[in-house]
Amino acid sequence: MKRRIVAAGMAAVMMLMALSGCGKSKDGGNSEAAASSKNYVYKVTDVNVDFGNDSIPTLFGKADTLMAYGYDYGKEGEMTVHFASLDENGDIIKKMALDIEDNVSINNPACDKEGNIYYVKDVYATEPDENDNYMDTYYLEKINMDGEQLFSICINELPDVQKQITENGGWLYMGSIMIYQDIIYAQIMDNICLFDQNGNYQKMIVTGDKENVVDVSNIYTLASGKVAGISWDDNGVNIGYVDMNTGTLTDTTKLPGYSYDYSIYPGNSKYELFLVNSIGLYGYNMGDTETQLLMNFVDSDIAGYSVYNVISINEDEFFAMYDAEDGNALGRFTKVPPSEVKDKKTLVLACNGIDYDVRNNIVKFNKNNDEYRITIQDYAALYNTEDDYQAGLNRLNADIVSGKIPDILVIDDNMPVESYVSKGLFEDLKPYIEKDEGLDINNFMPNILDAFSVDGKLYRLVPSYMISTLIAKTSLVGEERGWTIGEVNQLMSGMPAGTSFLPNMDRERMLLNCMTMAGNQFLDFDAGTCNFDSDAFIEMLEFLKQFPEQTDDTVYDDSYWESYDTMWRENRAIAMSYSLSGFKDYNYTKKGTFGEDITLIGFPSSNEDGSSIMPAMQLAMSSKSANKEGAWQFMRGYLTDEYQDEITYGFPVSIRALDAMGEKAMKVDTYIDENGNEVESPDYYYMNGVDVEIKPMTQEEVENLKQMLYTFNQVYTYDQELMNIISEESAAFFSGQKNARDVASIIQSRVQIYVNENR
Repeated sequence: MKRRIVAAGMAAVMMLMALSGCGKSKDGGNSEAAASSKNYVYKVTDVNVDFGNDSIPTLFGKADTLMAYGYDYGKEGEMTVHFASLDENGDIIKKMALDIEDNVSINNPACDKEGNIYYVKDVYATEPDENDNYMDTYYLEKINMDGEQLFSICINELPDVQKQITENGGWLYMGSIMIYQDIIYAQIMDNICLFDQNGNYQKMIVTGDKENVVDVSNIYTLASGKVAGISWDDNGVNIGYVDMNTGTLTDTTKLPGYSYDYSIYPGNSKYELFLVNSIGLYGYNMGDTETQLLMNFVDSDIAGYSVYNVISINEDEFFAMYDAEDGNALGRFTKVPPSEVKDKKTLVLACNGIDYDVRNNIVKFNKNNDEYRITIQDYAALYNTEDDYQAGLNRLNADIVSGKIPDILVIDDNMPVESYVSKGLFEDLKPYIEKDEGLDINNFMPNILDAFSVDGKLYRLVPSYMISTLIAKTSLVGEERGWTIGEVNQLMSGMPAGTSFLPNMDRERMLLNCMTMAGNQFLDFDAGTCNFDSDAFIEMLEFLKQFPEQTDDTVYDDSYWESYDTMWRENRAIAMSYSLSGFKDYNYTKKGTFGEDITLIGFPSSNEDGSSIMPAMQLAMSSKSANKEGAWQFMRGYLTDEYQDEITYGFPVSIRALDAMGEKAMKVDTYIDENGNEVESPDYYYMNGVDVEIKPMTQEEVENLKQMLYTFNQVYTYDQELMNIISEESAAFFSGQKNARDVASIIQSRVQIYVNENR
């Protein structure tokens, strides 16, 4: 295997091992989600609030005065706003509709305990005022469920608001409204206006330079009758009770954990607030240092990352919007007693941030598999904080090294994968593929399997991939991919003055290209050796010095962008940094951007192989798993025809699916119009004010690209620590303080120590 550079300092991991023992975590109270169980399962029953259209309604109010609203757009663009009062089951009690003019919108509705509705009406400005400003006109309006308007107040005409408009240079914005103790609070710019329930203006709370100011949209009326609110600062989200006389928070505390991740809603009689993140829904009481997980999305077979518009019904039920398989849906969520949750063997999938594709497939697996169930440990969601975005990754690495290994691991670019493999922590997946009657190992790209194998053993499953490379005109660089720095310099010396090798490229990004596409020429992790003191690396440093420390933004004027689309066609730029993600992407770049044949030439390197395989996702199975068969049942799904055929971004590892993708690239895309007719939709490239049609690929072009894909064997590499070492030490060369050979020697020494510590 062309091994990727080790990605995380094991010294730091070893320091963290002491933190990975058992016991209650101090990470903000989300630790219970890491051991997700039957206690966090809810079932969802869809609620159908039918407004006679396909729109999903939005809820507002509370359980005892539950309301819904939605929009309906007619064929001519006319809009109707629908309102409905609902009972505690979500069934419609009464409906009402308002026809809205073209230049009007109805926003931010609220309701009182009698079921009257208040909302903001925004009348869009279609003509400038005397100061040439376009300022909308806002109204605060109240209606009942018979559609009778009870009042309409023009906000722009209020003297206090007119003063604010003047102070803001003729601009006005009206935000959310809320009702508290029979008073209407309306957000007007940075201030809050108060009205009684008859629409009589009371006063304006001017927030000015006050600290802990809260916006009306971030104020929550609690079941106790108290009012809570939030504000943001550089340290996270602050929460406290709201002084409704000043519009400020009192007795604030920081929300626990990674507080920016939460959506916040009024809670129930047990928990003052509901907090929602990508793991699930939590209960929280003011001043607590921990949150309490109530519902885990994946354990409840919900693929989405969140629920929205949450309204409590009782301690065990709530209404919410959620992401269903066919789009947004409105549901009633009910806690399932643990005794009613079916017993299954539980597998743990760990990750540092969960990919939607993985999450969705886990939910499908859990629904359809009667023997196994997968639970997710998302270390980023569990342990990251505002102060430490690497806390999750560090904790995951520490857990793995200490022997706390998940059944399935979604590999992060910053994980020391080679170290895990050398310690025997991963299972060889090749025998599983070979024994699987539903799979044929000969149907998978052999070079991709080999690139992610060690001594013939496949430790990482890669369902799809892209190619990270440089591309250039074949007429300039030849048909064969790969070139050296000497060949680049020779080509550039024959080009007109002002020709760019890579446009918009500074030194730091060139170094990143070098190490991610061609870093393997300087490091052999298998042997534990590196050669950063070689002539090849010294030549690389000298090459990088040709690029500016920073790009000159002044060159990016209108004329630059007007001629940008022809830059490569006219040879004003030679190469392009490129992630090859599909046949049509390649065809568009070749026939549009370059206008002629191109070569995937790669980054210049001594081994003339400056291109790399960039996996879209990587999965590994623990060699210590007690449920390897269950883990494989999930992982194999990524190799099936059903999954491989649906890959549209990146290349599938399946040869059969790759062939099908190539066949599709030889046809013009089509769509079905409003009359049911199939209509062709060609690709176009825009340049010089003209759309140039991009013809589909020919059979020969498809076959040539497919054969090229078989030749890549280096894995995309990224290592922040390695980049830091090279950047720190090479700065002395770029500034003229040291020569390249001396700097290379220092880099060699530091990197060798780094490699030795991380093997």
